[in-house]
Amino acid sequence: MVTVVSVIRVLSVLLIALPAVAGCRLPDPVADAPARLTPAQLLEGGHYLTAARLLETALKQRPANASTNGQLEWMLSKAKASLAHGDTDTLEQAMEFAEKALAADPNNSAYHVQVAATAARLAEKASLFKKLAYVRRAKQELDEAAADATQIDAQWGLMMYYFAAPPLVGGDRNKARQIAEKLAATVPDLGRYYAGRLALELNEPAKAEAYYKQSFGENPLLFDTASALAMYYIRTKPDQSKAELWACQAVHADPGRADAWALLARVHTMCGCWTEAIRIAERAEKVDPENMSAYFAIAEAAIEHGEQYELAANLLRKYLGMPIEGDQPSEAMARMHLGTAFAHLGRTAEAAKELKAAVELDPTLDAAKAELKKLRQ
Repeated sequence: MVTVVSVIRVLSVLLIALPAVAGCRLPDPVADAPARLTPAQLLEGGHYLTAARLLETALKQRPANASTNGQLEWMLSKAKASLAHGDTDTLEQAMEFAEKALAADPNNSAYHVQVAATAARLAEKASLFKKLAYVRRAKQELDEAAADATQIDAQWGLMMYYFAAPPLVGGDRNKARQIAEKLAATVPDLGRYYAGRLALELNEPAKAEAYYKQSFGENPLLFDTASALAMYYIRTKPDQSKAELWACQAVHADPGRADAWALLARVHTMCGCWTEAIRIAERAEKVDPENMSAYFAIAEAAIEHGEQYELAANLLRKYLGMPIEGDQPSEAMARMHLGTAFAHLGRTAEAAKELKAAVELDPTLDAAKAELKKLRQ
């Protein structure tokens, strides 16, 4: 029997076989796409700013004596955790909402996963004593959630826990590999994407590439896989024609995601096609006026290429002029790049100001510290 999915797979294979000169046929951007989505769809598509506003309003308007299943709190926790960018106060708010969701429905495995994910983010900025407590809490909640064999996010969380945690608190990379292999076998599309993510962390790029392509073969409409392959050919194994193909696929998988368009803008910087990259970023801004990630992507590429510093500075100021969307580069990263651009433009005082701000926001930014040290010499 011929299904829609099987037809899509065939068409996708044909697309991959086309020569690079065929280019990427882009869909017309729908202006302000997030306005048409539900809170759940907003979260799925990375529109955390809009989701947070809607969810906060819904919670305020809910009668005090209304029964709850924790759904609003869970979604708001996800939004706030993504928007925190490492800010402890915002992460603690996210944890508060995650705890409320779990209290409303202790048997909901997704709620356990959200408590675990937020605890893991809090651990990144905590003191040693608190770090251990958060790590143990994350493991406890993941174990609880993983009892539900259908909870893929819990399996992914456990896999990354075993990969990242030190042996003292249960880290075990062999267990991480075992979970990855099981996910790849039992959930062929998303599971192989997750297995690819682990392979990259384990410095096994060829295996990651293979897993990603297998995931795409199972589900050509999975945005995460297309974007992962685009980044693979941008960063890990630079190849502009392949990067463009997969970035284009990411845009078609979800034309309403500004970060999909940001991938495509980044691809155009690989050949120094700055004007075309800006055009793509402008399309991204029409799609989602709150997500400036495409401008950041171009600016970061300019800094890395060692050119277009004035352009980079202008785009970074635009990026910093808006609230930063969730799961996008932090203010600290943007200020570090802005400081670097100013330094190369000979604007030393402005460079020092931005670099100091970057280090204050994120003391782990060694590159910012190094650039600041060069300024002082």
